[in-house]
Amino acid sequence: MATKTRPKGAARAAGRASTAVKDVVPLNAWFRFLEAQDAQKVALPVTLLLAVLVRWCVALHGYSGQGKPPMYGDYEAQRHWMEITTHLPPSQWYFYDLGYWGLDYPPLTAFQSWVCGFVANLIDPEWVALDTSRGIESHSSKLFMRASVLVLDLAIFVPAVVLFFRSRRVPTSWVVRQVSTFSVLLQPCLLLIDHGHFQYNSVMLGFLVWAVVFAASDSYVSMAVAFCCALMFKQMALYYAPAVFFFLLAKCFQSSHGFILFIKLGLAVSITFGVMLLPWIQSPDQLMQILTRVFPVARGLYEDKVANIWCAVNVIVKLRSIYGIDDLLRLATAATALAFAPSCVHLFVVVKRHAGKPLPAVRDNIIRLLNYGLLNSSLAFFLLSFQVHEKSILLPLAPALLLIDDEPWAVNWFVQTSLFSMYPLLFKDGLAIPYAVLAVGWSVLRSCPVCPADKQTPRVVFAMQWLTTLAMVALHAADALIPPPTSLPDIYVVLNAVFSCAMFTMFFLYFNYRQFTLLSRPSADQTLASKLKAE
Repeated sequence: MATKTRPKGAARAAGRASTAVKDVVPLNAWFRFLEAQDAQKVALPVTLLLAVLVRWCVALHGYSGQGKPPMYGDYEAQRHWMEITTHLPPSQWYFYDLGYWGLDYPPLTAFQSWVCGFVANLIDPEWVALDTSRGIESHSSKLFMRASVLVLDLAIFVPAVVLFFRSRRVPTSWVVRQVSTFSVLLQPCLLLIDHGHFQYNSVMLGFLVWAVVFAASDSYVSMAVAFCCALMFKQMALYYAPAVFFFLLAKCFQSSHGFILFIKLGLAVSITFGVMLLPWIQSPDQLMQILTRVFPVARGLYEDKVANIWCAVNVIVKLRSIYGIDDLLRLATAATALAFAPSCVHLFVVVKRHAGKPLPAVRDNIIRLLNYGLLNSSLAFFLLSFQVHEKSILLPLAPALLLIDDEPWAVNWFVQTSLFSMYPLLFKDGLAIPYAVLAVGWSVLRSCPVCPADKQTPRVVFAMQWLTTLAMVALHAADALIPPPTSLPDIYVVLNAVFSCAMFTMFFLYFNYRQFTLLSRPSADQTLASKLKAE
């Protein structure tokens, strides 16, 4: 047997201490096996290859609107945007034939569509021919579209996640870093939406993770630019805006150079927005059209059966019948602000208070606090804001997954519930098989709640996870075996939304509590570091 090699310094000791624990979590056992075989160098390549393989396997299944003319679905919308941005000047992008998937995402998405459309036009002009390519579903065009999602995912989201977990300042075992990286790159919700249903959410979420990486390295101007890119790619990134704003504002109060940082941030944001709006910046009408398209208030409080509070309340009180759109918009705005305010104010106060404390443990806690703030702000928006989609649960999931070391059982449970909440959408897209495989795979690999020997999960939580998992399975079984009554054709979808909403509300309260108590409890890394010092 080969002689074992360990990471350097404290990480070496961390790895040695952790091998004494007998793992019951399959992922941990796998990476400990690689460590024992001196195969640390192959761990990340294997993870990346598996991530690519799973993404491509999901992509072999159905997508939004497949074979459903005349409007098809999100797949056709993304392809159509490549078509119009390739053949029309920017002045027409947000005006052209709005009845057929008119462009309604911010300019960075338009530029991404233009680049992809340019490449598609070089390979086969029929894929993006103006008007005549509508509804095209040839094998070669689908191959290109799927590949475009994969390439952008690998270019933006994947490296940000890998770098985030590698840049932790407090001693962390090699196994923990690898398990966290694997878990985030293979979490099923993003895979099924982007590579199944078909969207480019990994680009927006990748920019968000890059913003957190820059924050961890004290590069606050770069953080602001990265977040602006996320916001200019998808307007849903506004879910994170309160937390990012209060975090950066607190940093401006931290030192004598705070005013200079404030000016730098203002210039960075202005320049970033200005560059992306450059083709339209001289025309107020163009800018107003972009704003109207990006924020379509007329669509109403929510669409379909989404697992948020307004949809759940609508089961009893028909808000959309009682109030007009303007009243509902004001109600949703006020409720959302009240929900995210405590978390954001706490974030501002704590970050401002810890000025001039460069200790690694303090820096890591500040980044944890930022992730809690991003999670609580985005979950408040999902539960209470105006015009929410079921896919928007991906936004609170991203910062939650960055906390997977500190909140193993909570994040596992949150992922399971989020996946369940999207089942009606995924089923409609023909993704029931990959949904089932990834749901079971996540539960087994993350040991939640399938492996009863998982010592990290409190007994009461473990029991609740089993109960909620059984409830999800029971609802799936009823949906598959018992036809809904003719008077209630959407009963299973509504039950899914109400159940998931109750779970998300519980998670919102829990994660807020965890944010407010962060500094009064030791983190997983700090506990490990204390053990290493004692040894």
